[in-house]
Amino acid sequence: MAPSAGYSFNPEAYAKAVLHVCKHSSSSVLGLFLGHADGKVIKVVDTVPLFHTHALGPMLKIACMLAEEHCKSTDASWEIVGIYHATPSGSTEMTPVKAIADKIAANFASASVWSLDAGKLPEKQFAFKGMGRVKDEWKAIGSELVSLGSEVPSETSRLISEMRFLEVVDFDDHLADGNKSWLNETLFEGCKFCS
Repeated sequence: MAPSAGYSFNPEAYAKAVLHVCKHSSSSVLGLFLGHADGKVIKVVDTVPLFHTHALGPMLKIACMLAEEHCKSTDASWEIVGIYHATPSGSTEMTPVKAIADKIAANFASASVWSLDAGKLPEKQFAFKGMGRVKDEWKAIGSELVSLGSEVPSETSRLISEMRFLEVVDFDDHLADGNKSWLNETLFEGCKFCS
């Protein structure tokens, strides 16, 4: 049985995840999707870029705690609803992040894992392959369950061509320089699809 929940992506959440992966395309990348359940739809409303190095347990725990505090201070209904990742090899297997995904699923039953499929970026298509938790197993999320504005992949491609990915700050960057904000508040200033 496949996941039955739908997944609706806010344009900025989707684009921030893609830009994070593009910035560190020669590294393994990990990030969080934040959002909430709205009936049978999981609304992904924001992204927290985490790591482009190894996701060490203590740093991951601290990053998740800060992300949870950010959720509480932004909107009480927000929580960590999933993760995204990418590898330099382009593999979309979730094996490298399965333990992290299982932990997220222990806290949010409808958690999902999204792997970047870089081959879809030039085609201006939704570029993630998703896995959802069903009865203690991870199952593929069909593309018919994913909602993203039709202009978002093209606008994200434009941001990539303008090299806006260089502006993304992840938790690793923040640890190296505390003046850099992992919330990326100004990343989409002047962007066409911004709210």
